[in-house]
Amino acid sequence: MFPILILKVLLVVFLWYYLYETPAKQKLLYFKNLGISTLKMFSYLVIIDLIISVPFLLILEEFI
Repeated sequence: MFPILILKVLLVVFLWYYLYETPAKQKLLYFKNLGISTLKMFSYLVIIDLIISVPFLLILEEFI
């Protein structure tokens, strides 16, 4: 279970890096106008993803 969660965090870090290095950064302008920093947005994204993934992985471990 732990490697899966680390992989998810690494994918979000890659997504954050990709958005900063490409013109896709302009798509985050809406959130900046609302006062939400990109770091805060990606942090919440990871937390919500972990809250959804951990119970699912725990249930999946019982059957494997």
